Amino acid sequence: MALVSEFLGQLTLSYGGVNFDPARDAARIETAIKTKGVDEQTIIDILTRRSAEQRREVAFEYERIAKKDLSVALKGALSGALEALLLGLMKSTAQYDAWELKASMKGLGTDEETLIELVCSRNNEELAEIKKAYREMFKKEVEKDISGDTSGNFAKLLLALTKRDEPSNVVDYQKIDDDARVLYEAGVKRKGTEVGSWISIMSQRSIPHLQKGILQSVLIHSVGSGSASGKRFLSL
Repeated sequence: MALVSEFLGQLTLSYGGVNFDPARDAARIETAIKTKGVDEQTIIDILTRRSAEQRREVAFEYERIAKKDLSVALKGALSGALEALLLGLMKSTAQYDAWELKASMKGLGTDEETLIELVCSRNNEELAEIKKAYREMFKKEVEKDISGDTSGNFAKLLLALTKRDEPSNVVDYQKIDDDARVLYEAGVKRKGTEVGSWISIMSQRSIPHLQKGILQSVLIHSVGSGSASGKRFLSL
């Protein structure tokens, strides 16, 4: 645990600069792995002081020198939390997200919070990279796994979100009032919720657009019900 804490403490934005030599780093890591008991400190010192791009260069050189994949070598030499942290560090952001998605749907039960966070918080470009990484890493489509591991309206929303094509930062001011009214009438105004309308809007609009639309929906409800808070919001 002390090594893990030190590892986290050494992560830095001051990466190897003019003196960066991926071949030298790769050779040092190979020596550290072969050392009796494994020289974990050297591995930590190198990998925490390199950018993601530099780590990819080190991994390329390591495979050239050692004739094996660096992540495979680290997995065989390390264990526990340190292994998980270093293997995570060797992944690109998209690969790590793809790995987290797979883990959230692996085994009994589903980690719905992780699914929601990853699918809902990534923009279209990031989702495209995640889906590509997922396909390359697991030889499956992420949509197929989501469909097989979830059900009902939750599954419909997640699948719709993975296929959205609205530019990630577009706010269509002409549609905000209409969307807000649809959300209000499909949810707050009626008994029960007309889920299809919510899924359609939530999956086809950008996050900034949704934030404004949902606020408008709240205001419609607040003012319609005579809420002082709604009137106060409108006066801002």
